[in-house]
Amino acid sequence: MPAFLAPHKSGVHRVTAIALYRALLNKCRAAPPPLEASTLQAAVRNTFAKNRHVTSRNALQIGFAGGYEALDYLDSAIAGDESSISHLKSLQARMPAALRTTTTTAPPKSTPTAEAKPAAQPGTALALRPRPAFSLPSRRRIPVLVSANKVPILRFTKPQPAALSHYLKSRIVDRQKRLDRKVALEAHLEIAKGEDEWDRILLAQGVQDEGGSEKGKNPLWSREVYGCYRYTLDAIDAEGLKNKDMAEKMVAIIDKEKELAEIERKERKRLKNEERRKRKAGSSFTDGERKALPSMLQLFL
Repeated sequence: MPAFLAPHKSGVHRVTAIALYRALLNKCRAAPPPLEASTLQAAVRNTFAKNRHVTSRNALQIGFAGGYEALDYLDSAIAGDESSISHLKSLQARMPAALRTTTTTAPPKSTPTAEAKPAAQPGTALALRPRPAFSLPSRRRIPVLVSANKVPILRFTKPQPAALSHYLKSRIVDRQKRLDRKVALEAHLEIAKGEDEWDRILLAQGVQDEGGSEKGKNPLWSREVYGCYRYTLDAIDAEGLKNKDMAEKMVAIIDKEKELAEIERKERKRLKNEERRKRKAGSSFTDGERKALPSMLQLFL
């Protein structure tokens, strides 16, 4: 391991330490009855937690040597070696109280819940248009009405905002799903009509359906399919009306923006003319000064 690299940032050191830690815990769990497995495991956990920020090479070398020595004693104790068991028992008796207790993790701090954002109301963005002149960063720019795959939008600047792109994508995907559902239901409706015709033929011949329905009271296959088909058509028509209403509102906004832009243009022109007149009045001569100007010039000739 390079000298400039901290031990806890070295992959080799981390793998070795974790392997030793797990091996010690497994051996402590399998310790023979004279030894307290929970106490030994607590000692291993506390020792590793205490030395997890140690960066001294000598201290780490001593710690690893002690860990491997303890692992050898545990292996011998599990195998039934009385000397290893007595040695570990004496160490357990002389173990400090800080190592005996199991460290309990502190309860997680309660994070303050974020305040719920108010739900977006439909039409709120359009209701804020047109904006007043004092809230604009520069001159008023008249928006352009754009049909993005039959979805009306007002384009103020380029490039297009990411939020608007996500909105258009979701609208287009939903509409395409409705159109695909409409095509599929049209095919299912033809099949259902064929099933109804077949049921009428069977009923005309006196054959009762499997459901045991009485004559003239059997449900139509096409009824449920047509209900779904009608619901899909209504959703498509509602979206078209929504787009039309939105486009009309946007056209009204563009008209207002044009009116305000013209008013602001005239106001800028008026202020510019006033400023020009003030500059001209400040630099112009009076009639007496104009008459005295030639005589004043003669003084310098």
